[in-house]
Amino acid sequence: MDVLIIEKAYAKINLALEVVKKRDDGYHDLKTIMIPLELHDILTFEPSEQTQVISNIDIQNNLVDKTVAYMKDKYHVDQHVKITIEKNIPIGAGLGGGSADVSATLRGLNQLWELRRTLKELEVDANILGSDTLFCLYNRPAYVYGRGEYIEFLENPDIKNIYLFNPELEISTKYVFSNYKIDKHHRNFDQLIALYKMKAYYKFFKNAYNDLHKTSISLYNNMKKYEKNVKKINKNAYMTGSGSTYFLVELYSDCKQIDKKLAKSKLKYIKTSPKN
Repeated sequence: MDVLIIEKAYAKINLALEVVKKRDDGYHDLKTIMIPLELHDILTFEPSEQTQVISNIDIQNNLVDKTVAYMKDKYHVDQHVKITIEKNIPIGAGLGGGSADVSATLRGLNQLWELRRTLKELEVDANILGSDTLFCLYNRPAYVYGRGEYIEFLENPDIKNIYLFNPELEISTKYVFSNYKIDKHHRNFDQLIALYKMKAYYKFFKNAYNDLHKTSISLYNNMKKYEKNVKKINKNAYMTGSGSTYFLVELYSDCKQIDKKLAKSKLKYIKTSPKN
């Protein structure tokens, strides 16, 4: 019987994000609170006579290919694999789809090739392959800092629904970071973490911020108009990551009725929730 491994690659959103400094290696140190979403890609792994990655949509510079080559080299694997990707997470949208696919590939190959590595042992590989991959390896709410290599797990927030608004504009995270100028007058991120842990979510979202927001909308002109339209539905919509997706949370304690506004709006959206 052929072995068939299925892994889900969950999207993420940054509830808050601060850029601390630019590092000597060209990356940036960050502070961010992220949660995984039920929205996900599906990756299927099976033995094959040749290594191939097949996706339902075209993905340029697919990081899954890089991950397979890395794992074969590091763990001295001479087996081939066929990976089929059902892509549901928009590309270049700040939702971590590429990182999620990489982490799902680490987990999938670990099972298929019987490498018997724990997630803790795979952390090294995740950190080498990307900045959000460690978070996506575990798919748990977390405070993530440094380049993404340090993680402190948090509780799931008291959120019922999350609405994602994506203008189908692919944004280059590298391009945004290369144009970002460090803001030395940061607000208090430690206070945000404290509010989150206290479950003071209204105050948390009132004070949350994303340092990449201004840079992203200044580099991509279409984002300004799109943001204005999203804010008409609810002014508390936020950008995740470097964009281009905006998200709107619906808290359990006071669910806001936004369906009527959504019905009148021409904006496309995805309705999802935090991953259980």
